[in-house]
Amino acid sequence: MALRPAPVVQAEILWIGVSTLDAQMKSVSQSATYRPDIEGLRGIAVLMVVAFHCGIPGFLGGFVGVDIFFVLSGYLITGLLVAEIRKTCRVNLLAFYARRARRLLPASALTLVSTLIVGTFILAPNELIFAGRAARATALYVSNMFFAVNAADYFSPNVENNPFLHTWSLAVEEQFYVFWPILIMLGLQLWQSTRALLVLLSGLTLLSLLACVWFTANSGTFSFYVLPTRAWEFGVGGLAALLPRGAVRMRPAVWVAIGWFGVIVIMASGSFIPPGADFPGWIAIVPTMGTCAALIAGFEQPHRGPAGVLLNSNPLQLLGTLSYSWYLWHWPLLVFSEALFPSIGIGGKTAVAVLSLVGAATTHHLVENPIRFHPYLLKRPMVSLCLAVIITIGSLITANLAMLSADRLAQTPSLKDISAATEDIADMPREKCVSLGNSIEVKSCVFGNPTSEVNVVLFGDSHAIQWFNPLRRITEAHRWRLTTFLKSGCPAADVTPPATSLRSMPNCSAWRSEAIRHVVTLRPTTVILGSATPLCLTRNKAACPFVISIDEWRKGTERTLATLAAAHLRIVALRDTPRWSFDVPTCLARSVRRAWYSGGSCDIDKSASLNRELFDAERTAARGLPDVHFLDMTDMLCDKNLCYSMQNGAIVYRDNNHLTGKFAASLTPTLEARLLPILNAAR
Repeated sequence: MALRPAPVVQAEILWIGVSTLDAQMKSVSQSATYRPDIEGLRGIAVLMVVAFHCGIPGFLGGFVGVDIFFVLSGYLITGLLVAEIRKTCRVNLLAFYARRARRLLPASALTLVSTLIVGTFILAPNELIFAGRAARATALYVSNMFFAVNAADYFSPNVENNPFLHTWSLAVEEQFYVFWPILIMLGLQLWQSTRALLVLLSGLTLLSLLACVWFTANSGTFSFYVLPTRAWEFGVGGLAALLPRGAVRMRPAVWVAIGWFGVIVIMASGSFIPPGADFPGWIAIVPTMGTCAALIAGFEQPHRGPAGVLLNSNPLQLLGTLSYSWYLWHWPLLVFSEALFPSIGIGGKTAVAVLSLVGAATTHHLVENPIRFHPYLLKRPMVSLCLAVIITIGSLITANLAMLSADRLAQTPSLKDISAATEDIADMPREKCVSLGNSIEVKSCVFGNPTSEVNVVLFGDSHAIQWFNPLRRITEAHRWRLTTFLKSGCPAADVTPPATSLRSMPNCSAWRSEAIRHVVTLRPTTVILGSATPLCLTRNKAACPFVISIDEWRKGTERTLATLAAAHLRIVALRDTPRWSFDVPTCLARSVRRAWYSGGSCDIDKSASLNRELFDAERTAARGLPDVHFLDMTDMLCDKNLCYSMQNGAIVYRDNNHLTGKFAASLTPTLEARLLPILNAAR
C-alpha cells in the first residue's frame, strides 16, 4: 500500500526541495535512470557465472558474478526508491512489489515448471524428490535457507546436483526487496534526512559485513546463503547510489582510471578467487568494491573509460538484457546434460550454455517483457500481486506433483532396490546412539550381551557407523558386548574439519576428547576406529567432506592412537572405504532410465577412489605404539583395477562414500575371520 507522510513531514520534505538534500536526491534520481554501463556489468556478471558452471578455464572464481548482481541491485533499487520519494513524497509499496513480481515471477515460474517436467523423465527418483522440495522453496523465495540447511546436513542429498541450486541468489534478492524499501522510508520519510538514511544504511552494512566475516570463519555454509551475511553487498551498492555527482572532485582522467580499475578488479576476482577460499568473508570485498568503483566512475563519466569502450559494447549489452533469463535457464540444462551424458566435457557444457541462451532470449521476448510491461497490469498493481499469488500456488502444486511422481517411480520394480539403498544406513537407532550436528553430547549405546567381559568399542564418525551391522552380528554370535561412541562428520583422528566445509563440525574436537575419556574409563577389550579420510584422488572436491594435508592427518591419527595406547587398550583401525566422485544410487537409477545410452559406468577406477598416501600416513602414525592393528577390507570392494557399485546383485554404496547397511552385513564372515585373531588375543 502507499505510505503517505504526515502533513508536517510532507511539508518538510517539500521545503527541503531547494536545499542540499534536494540536490543529493536529484543526483540519485539521475543515477536511477537507464545506464548502459550497468547493463554491461550485468553481462559480465552472468557470463562469469555461466563460464564458472561450465568449468571453462580462466573463470575459477566466476561465482563472484552473483556478488556483482547484489551490488547492482542495491544500487538500482536504492536509486529508484529515493527518486520516488523525491517525486511523490512517499514510497508506493503496492506498486513496488507489483513491479518486482512482474519482473521476476513469470520467467522464474516458467523455468521451475519446465525443469520439473523435464526432470520427471531424466532424474533419478531421489533426485526428483530433492528437486521438488527445492522447487517448493524456490516458489516461496526461501531456497537460500533450504540449501543452507541441506548443505550443512551430513545425511542430506548432494545439493550441487540440484537443478534449482542457483535460485538461492534469487531468494536472497527477493528477501532484500521486502526489507529495503522499509529502511529507505525510515531514513527519508520518518527521519526526514538523507544523513539519517546514510547513517542507517552504513550501520547495517557494517554490521552485515562483520557478521559475514565471522560466520564465514565459523559456519561457512550459512554465511554463503543467507541475507543477513549478504546484505552488506546490497548496502554498498545503496550507499554508492546516494553519492551525489561531484561529491568527490577529480579530473575526468582519474575517474576513467577508476572505472577501468573497477572492471579489472571484477575480472581478476572471477579468475583468481578459488572456490571455498573462505568465501564470502573479507575476500568478497574485492569484487564488491570493484563493482562499486565501476558504478561510480560510470556515473561521473558515463561515456568514457570502460563505460564507453567495453560495457557499452553490443555483446555485453545483449547479455545484460538477457542476464536474468539466462541465469534461470543455464543451470537446469547443465544439470540435465550431465545426467544424460555423464562424460560430457567443457565443450559439451559450453554448447548447452549457448543453447540455454536461446531459451533465455525466447523467454525474455515472449514472457518476461510482455508481462512486465503489459498496459493492463501496469495500471493495476493489485491485479499483478493477485496474479503472483496464483502463479506461486501453481508452482507449489507442480512441485508436489513432481514429488508424488518420484515416489511412484521409486517403487517400480526396476528402481525399488536402488531407492531403498539411499536410506540404508545401519540398523541402529541413530537419534539415540549418534551425536548429530554441532552437539557435543557423548551418546553411548550397548548391544549384544551387556554383562560380557569382552567389550568391543566402535568409535568414530559415519565411516565407523557403516561397519555397525557386521560388528553387531559378530559380537552377538559370540555373546560379546558392543559399545558405540559415534558422531557424524567427526573422525576418530584428532583433526578439525575446516569451518568453510559444508560438513564442518566446529564442536568436533570437544566431542572427541570427551568421548575418548569415556572410552578410557570403560577399559574395553578392543577399540575399533573408523574415520572418513579427508583427501581423495578426484577432481570433484565435493566428493570429500573436508580437506586437510596428509601431514595433518598423520599427526591427528598419531595423537588419537597415542592417547588410547597410553591407556593400554588394543586398537583396530579400519582403512577407509573407497570414495566415488558421484552418488552411486543416483548413477544406477540414471542408468536404468537411460538404457538407450551405453556410455558411462557406475564403477570407478581403483586408483581414483583410494589414497594410498593417507593409509601409509596412518600406519606411520602407529609406529612404536603397542597393540595397534590395521584392517583393510578394500579387496572385498575392488579388484586389481576397479571398485564396483554392485556385487552379486547388492548395491554397495548408499551415496558416494558410505556402504549400504545390507552390503556391509554381507561382509560379516570376512570381517569376522580377520577380526577374531585380534579379538581372541585381546581376551
